[in-house]
Amino acid sequence: AQDPIYKYSQKNFLGDSFMLHPDVLLYHSHKYQYRELAQYIALCSFRSTAYYRLTKDTTLDTVLLPTEDTEILIQNNRLLYIEGDILHFMYEEVNTKEIH
Repeated sequence: AQDPIYKYSQKNFLGDSFMLHPDVLLYHSHKYQYRELAQYIALCSFRSTAYYRLTKDTTLDTVLLPTEDTEILIQNNRLLYIEGDILHFMYEEVNTKEIH
C-alpha cells in the first residue's frame, strides 16, 4: 500500500507565509516531538513573505501570535524561543552548511 501522506507531496502549498529551511527541519525532525514540529510550522505560517523579502527578518513579533496562550506553549518548545517581544525560529536563523 502507498504511504498515506504521499498525496500531500503533490499539493501546492504556496501562500503568503514562508519557511526558509524546511529541508533542515525535516533532516533534524527525529530529535523533536511531533508537537514541537507542528507548533514550529504553524507559527511560521504567521510570517509574511513580503515582509521577509523586504527586511530579510526571519523572526515574528509576538503581537502577531494567535493567542496569549501561545507564549506558554513556546516555553516548552526547543525549536522556538522569545527574546523581548520577538519569536525566533531555530532552523530559520542558521547557516545551513553548518547544520547538515
